[in-house]
Amino acid sequence: MLMEHIREIIAEQPAYGYRRILPDLEERTGQRVNHKRLRRLLGEHEVALPRQVSKHKPSPIKKILTEASGKLNLLADRDPELLDAFSTDFTELSYANGNRKAYLMAVVDVESKYVCGWALGSSADRALALRCWERVRDRMSALGLSLASSLVHHDQDSVYTSYRWLRAILLKDGMRVSYSENGAKGNPWIESLWGRLKAEIGSRLSEASSLPKLREVLTERFRNYNQERRHSMIGNKPPRQYLRETIDSPDFEERILAAS
Repeated sequence: MLMEHIREIIAEQPAYGYRRILPDLEERTGQRVNHKRLRRLLGEHEVALPRQVSKHKPSPIKKILTEASGKLNLLADRDPELLDAFSTDFTELSYANGNRKAYLMAVVDVESKYVCGWALGSSADRALALRCWERVRDRMSALGLSLASSLVHHDQDSVYTSYRWLRAILLKDGMRVSYSENGAKGNPWIESLWGRLKAEIGSRLSEASSLPKLREVLTERFRNYNQERRHSMIGNKPPRQYLRETIDSPDFEERILAAS
């Protein structure tokens, strides 16, 4: 069972040695793993570095994106409706007084600024992205809302151009994908979220002594962000209040409370 997780990590991050594999492995399994045991497993199964990182040809997806250059940003010059367009990305966080790093992915509704889901992990990989997206699905389901025909916007990172990500978004959820064509500048909604996060609670993030402690800080932060923090772009209201007042449904109050 441990080797299955190890092989998954290596498949996603073939340049990782045991030092980088170890925190990812502990995050996925939820258990402490002795580094000597990990090195022994890598040697026994002949997957220890050095591994040749093959130079792959551009994937068909990358070719399609290259050919569609200039038409990838579906949010450009568009005023999306409520819960019609979502912005997402990863950001790197330093914790344990700057001695360790973690990666956070969140999904924010462009119109209401409501954070629909987030996930924290030791690697900015597909596993983290799909875990985050599963939480978005759960939240939308709890609100009685469908993701079909809505849009998710992000950069052209390998995670967001992977088959697993696109299969989840396009085929499973029936959504559309939109790509920034000029990096962070083309995705201001999530960058605004990251800017506020680090400016307002940066010291608390840095002081978190472990990944679980960091997760506790972020849980509190996103609860405050959705339920209490006022946003000028939505009439100086918290996102949850804005959703409640905008969506015309007699039982939406109960559903949004249950989804919090």
